[in-house]
Amino acid sequence: MFRNISLAITASIFLIFASACNLPTGAGLAIATNQTTNQATTNQATTVPINTQVAQVVASTQAAQTALANGVAASLTAMPTNTPQFTFTPSLTPTLTFTLTPATPMVGVSVNTNCRSGPGDPYAILGVLIVGQTAEVVGRSPLNDNWIIKLPPNGTTCWLWTQYATVTGNTVGLPVVNPPPTPTPAASFNVAYSSAQTCSSGYGIKFVITNNGSVTWESNQVKATNSSTGVTKTVTYDKFPNYSSSNCSLISADLNLGPGESGTTSVFGFSTKPAGHNFTATIRVCSKDGLAGICLDKTISFTP
Repeated sequence: MFRNISLAITASIFLIFASACNLPTGAGLAIATNQTTNQATTNQATTVPINTQVAQVVASTQAAQTALANGVAASLTAMPTNTPQFTFTPSLTPTLTFTLTPATPMVGVSVNTNCRSGPGDPYAILGVLIVGQTAEVVGRSPLNDNWIIKLPPNGTTCWLWTQYATVTGNTVGLPVVNPPPTPTPAASFNVAYSSAQTCSSGYGIKFVITNNGSVTWESNQVKATNSSTGVTKTVTYDKFPNYSSSNCSLISADLNLGPGESGTTSVFGFSTKPAGHNFTATIRVCSKDGLAGICLDKTISFTP
């Protein structure tokens, strides 16, 4: 493009000189044959129009050059800018990690937990889910405080307290299981002869009572008979006292005996030393003070 512009400017200058050489000369020759005195005036008059023509040609040429320069500048301005092109490189798509959720919900415990026939202590213990074991969850309690599970290794269905339990898997569709009727508390106890007691005013007999049922005992009665003398003594307590065997003084007392607990009770008033005599004793325990509520009796025979 710049080569074409240079050629145009050169052609314009050439035209200027060509025009100057071809200006009319006839008038000049005619004036030269006139008188010598008029020659200078006539040449001056002839020169003015020629200069004017040259000036006009130069002005036209300058105008053309200006227009040409403006056109070149406009062309250069209009030329597109060489804008760098950026190639988009897509970033790597992160790899998705999927966590496999078991279809069957399973439960484990952080503490060895009893699994019962129903929700809570009144129900019998059917087994224990130990730490490290997992069991299949087949239901939940209405209060969401127990899971109904199949206890390994035999698949026994039982109720597991949720306190220490962690479940994996979808539990949304688990059935809600109503608890079975609350079982009647199993009342039971054992009693055994402990020792003969020597008191300042006579002798006594001490017994040990063990609660091996699910009912808490609050009161007791001891009715003991010295079969050798035929003497019977009876005593009633709203506690389970522990008297010294040497002087019959009170050492301590349990207000009640809960499931699994043991305590003592005694009967006094025998005037004959019990050693070598045959005795029978009936011990009654009750779930309320004053020998009320659920009561059980047991009779034993012994010889101090």
